[in-house]
Amino acid sequence: MIAGVVVRRAGAGDIEGILRVERGASEAPQWGEARYREMLQGEGSLQRELLVAVEGERLAGFAVASVVLDEAELESVVVDAEFRRRGVGRLLCEAVLGWARERGATQIRLEVRAANHAAQGLYRGLGFQVNGLRRGYYRGPVDDAVLMAVSLT
Repeated sequence: MIAGVVVRRAGAGDIEGILRVERGASEAPQWGEARYREMLQGEGSLQRELLVAVEGERLAGFAVASVVLDEAELESVVVDAEFRRRGVGRLLCEAVLGWARERGATQIRLEVRAANHAAQGLYRGLGFQVNGLRRGYYRGPVDDAVLMAVSLT
């Protein structure tokens, strides 16, 4: 636990902060307001969670994850530049892993830019292992996607 930082489920009042953090991170998915609002309302049979890390009133980062049957996906983790290298990303990932386990997922997977060595190090520290590569997956700039997964059992 990082002093003063709390991870919790996002609410409608967090959307403005999520968008601020998203816009400040070029590696973020840039999904936009409508998509985040949909996540808060739920989408059919897909179990999805939008978590935020907050310090007081300031949103430090957010994570998006989903579960289908027994497989989870860590879709996005974005930390505000001001809060990077303080363990916020790790806190968010740990919360996602717990959420996925509670929903019966036996593994969680993710895709990360090949050039994002810091994120890959974070994921390795959580037990993720590389299990594939998608060449040219990302645009702006073009980059490969490193596929990683970890067992939750």
